[in-house]
Amino acid sequence: MSSPRYNDVVNKGTGACNKTCRSRKIAAKLTRDGAKAGAVMLEWGWDPLEDYPGAGMQWSSRCIHCGVIKPKKLAHVQKGRGGCTNCAGRDVTDESARKLMREADLEPLVDYPGSLQPWLCRCMRCEHVGNPTYAKVRARGHQCWSCRSEKVADALRLDDEQAIASMLEKALDPLVPYPGSTELPWKARCMKCETVLDPGPTLHNIRGTQGGCVTCAERGINPTKPGYLYLVSHDGHQVLKWGIANIEQRLAQHVSQDWELVARWNFDLTRDAWAFERQIKSWVRGQGIPKALTADQMKYGGHTETAYLADISLQLVQKYIEVLTGRQP
Repeated sequence: MSSPRYNDVVNKGTGACNKTCRSRKIAAKLTRDGAKAGAVMLEWGWDPLEDYPGAGMQWSSRCIHCGVIKPKKLAHVQKGRGGCTNCAGRDVTDESARKLMREADLEPLVDYPGSLQPWLCRCMRCEHVGNPTYAKVRARGHQCWSCRSEKVADALRLDDEQAIASMLEKALDPLVPYPGSTELPWKARCMKCETVLDPGPTLHNIRGTQGGCVTCAERGINPTKPGYLYLVSHDGHQVLKWGIANIEQRLAQHVSQDWELVARWNFDLTRDAWAFERQIKSWVRGQGIPKALTADQMKYGGHTETAYLADISLQLVQKYIEVLTGRQP
């Protein structure tokens, strides 16, 4: 028994029965569309586990790549919004992420930051501290700048004639035979200022942008040499800054611009200090704190590692660095 409306029957053609018959029509339509919908889901990497419920309804399906079961909507999948969050690394827990990193010989030093964010880790093979991402380690395995640089150095090993030519191109006259590696220092005399460099530069460095003579060349940061992480503040700007350096002149530059040294942490290798510097920046910016100064306000560079003291306290940053590095200034 039903009570259809005249308008529905005559003008809309929906029929006399709006209950049982209507339900049967809907079920029949879903059955007809089910095969086509299933094919679309499979094309996007999802294997449906139940009958097709409708384009806008949750449909339990299994990812054909990783096997995770998720409720997906055909309407979303057809619009390109049906990617697997597990495959993308967004469903990862801190515990499972740490497990994968340790299996790749990387020991995490901070909590899991997300699949694509730099993650401060210590290499279990060479003790180098770096910032690989979980996504890259998951896709490619062990990621370590130090380990990789050693492999690259071996690949770029030169014979004596090529090595000497590289030194002469930088106006450096070798005083002893080629040590046999691009990573070993090579005693030489600067052909511009006659300074004897002992220990001399490495071929790895002079073939880059750093030059060779510490007297003539513009000094940059050498990741393979001792260095330090520092924290300074500026009363006039009411700003704090963190950074890294190899040379004492870096702090002298800041002092000349009215910065005051707050703390300093020494490292045997500047590349380790760089990894901690990057983590500090990620931590500060992750709290929504923007950089405080512009490039024009800092004659010697480094404006991207600044923050207003009104946004974050100097004591908090110093304490964070001490806990992060495990050492006192």
